[in-house]
Amino acid sequence: MPLLNDGLSVWEIAFRWAGKDPDHLRIRLPLAVRDYFRLMMDAILRGRLDCDTLSLNKWKPEDGDDMQPHFIRYHLGKVEACIHGTKFDRDLMRWARVERWSFKSWCEGQGIALPEFWFPSGWNLDYKFRDEDDESGEVEDASSPAHLRPDQRRRIACQVIAEAIWKEKPDTTIAAMVGDGMIRRYGGAQYQAEEVVRRWLSEVAPAEVKAKRGRPAKKKGTQSDPPE
Repeated sequence: MPLLNDGLSVWEIAFRWAGKDPDHLRIRLPLAVRDYFRLMMDAILRGRLDCDTLSLNKWKPEDGDDMQPHFIRYHLGKVEACIHGTKFDRDLMRWARVERWSFKSWCEGQGIALPEFWFPSGWNLDYKFRDEDDESGEVEDASSPAHLRPDQRRRIACQVIAEAIWKEKPDTTIAAMVGDGMIRRYGGAQYQAEEVVRRWLSEVAPAEVKAKRGRPAKKKGTQSDPPE
């Protein structure tokens, strides 16, 4: 039966992707599961796959956030051991949580076929829900800005600002755009790791800009207390 959960752990994704039961106790992990662990953890470390519970930069969790993300560098040894296939920390695989739409975006960007267990063919996975606090009774789109995580809102803001700048300055490189004051201040890029912002901007950059090998932007640190 296909799952409609919005988020799953790397552990559960890998097992279900390999057609295995994630709750079945095993002394030795199946080869396909280990390969999926390696693939996903490498993508998370490189900032290609967003993970709710492993952050690429240090930041202060928002009030009331029960899923406080760990700075991935704190687990670097375990992450690299997984990527190299030498050891797979089961607790870390269960802790790392990925949202369905982040997983979908990563798969499509890498040309990976979406797994049937999470993306069944013929099913409409877009949904709307009724806000219980909305006295008007109007149905609200679940993907509206009010229901996005802070990093998702920053991604949209950075991309919108970048597209506007590229219309006026089409020769701006991605590296220069990453360090642009408008992107950092009003897009919220100052609260994200540079490689994440670069990936966001690459998604909307004009084709001729993507073809350029611009000079890397001066690396800037991230602030520790992002706005809501």
